[in-house]
Amino acid sequence: MTWFYTEMVQWHVLLAWCSVALFFCRGLIFQFGNARLQDVAKDARLLVLVFGVNACLVVTGLSLWGSVGYNPITDWWLGVKLVALVGYWACGHWAMSQDRMHLLGYLTALALLALAMDLSINRQFLPG
Repeated sequence: MTWFYTEMVQWHVLLAWCSVALFFCRGLIFQFGNARLQDVAKDARLLVLVFGVNACLVVTGLSLWGSVGYNPITDWWLGVKLVALVGYWACGHWAMSQDRMHLLGYLTALALLALAMDLSINRQFLPG
């Protein structure tokens, strides 16, 4: 059980950082890139990579959740993290789903992502 948990946590962390980097870079390209770079950010191959990383991230997250047995109602930080991740997904989809970038959606998604990552690391909302 220990080796499975440790390996799964390491994969989950690696996938999370890959997902963050892909989202951040795609947002910057949408916001500041020229038309050619924006076409790259909308390329189907890149979108398949983004989907694959996020799908694996969800699978590892659910596996960890199931193996540890956290409850999002009693372990409030997990419940808030899940709500933040749903908000991140919705805002990120809105920010980059059309031909033009929605800056408010992108910044809101980044803020919700930062909250979810903080809760994952510290398991508390406010320091102290």
